[in-house]
Amino acid sequence: MRLRLPKLAPERQPGPRDPAASMSLINDVIRHPLDPAYEAEAQKRRAAGLPPSSGTHSPLLVLAVFLIGFGLAMSAMALRVPLGEAKKTHDQLVSRINDGQKLIDTRSGSVKSLDGEIARLQDSALARSNKPDVSNDLRDLETLTGAVAVTGAGGVLTVKDSTGAGTDAQGDPRSGSSDTGRVSSSDLQVVVNGLWQAGAEAISINGQRLTSLSAIRFAGQAILVNFRPLVPPYAISAIGPSTMYADFQKNSGGTYLAGLTKGFGISSAYDARKNLSIPAAPSVALNYARSAKENK
Repeated sequence: MRLRLPKLAPERQPGPRDPAASMSLINDVIRHPLDPAYEAEAQKRRAAGLPPSSGTHSPLLVLAVFLIGFGLAMSAMALRVPLGEAKKTHDQLVSRINDGQKLIDTRSGSVKSLDGEIARLQDSALARSNKPDVSNDLRDLETLTGAVAVTGAGGVLTVKDSTGAGTDAQGDPRSGSSDTGRVSSSDLQVVVNGLWQAGAEAISINGQRLTSLSAIRFAGQAILVNFRPLVPPYAISAIGPSTMYADFQKNSGGTYLAGLTKGFGISSAYDARKNLSIPAAPSVALNYARSAKENK
């Protein structure tokens, strides 16, 4: 018995594909851009004789957009400080600072003049009292406390920042990530202490006399001595024995300064002088006193 197999239809060969078939979706979007629901509403408006939807032509929408834009513009102007106004404020502050500094200098001169007059009257009174020992002791104490200017042999040690010195983002000249070679307040403290150790009898930095009440410290990026800012280079004037600088180079202060020169490029130079003048301290505060009668 033979089985009959069904005849298969001949396989159709694919013909060329219509290139427009893949564009049917795009063509449909172009021909019918509106959603069917929107299209139905538009047809109802046209059938009723109404104008098309106003869209952006609505006066209320235009007014709302204008008000929003005006509000944003006013906010930007309020937050932004005009450059001219900022410069004017800066100039006014600088002028006030300069005027205040001039007033301080004028009154400081008056104080020094009065101090000199007091010293002359004091010497005259002591001379009349026939107590030369008291007068000599007073002069020695005035010299030690920085109350009077002094003159003698010594030298000027000038310390300068390295070339291109600066600070890091926090204003620190001696941070681990910013070896900038700028002299810091602690550097001057170590150097000054080394000069005292070497036998210095009187010291000043850029004309500011150092006493037991003086402070060398940082304020922002400036070094203050006696609450007065210093401008580099720093001239450290010291009166002392002829061996003062040689002894300084051997002690901890000189070794520290040599390390700054080698490690950070800070430069220093010493100028020996036979007749060096160091001014008096800006002011000497009297904290303790006893009547002369109590000492008898």
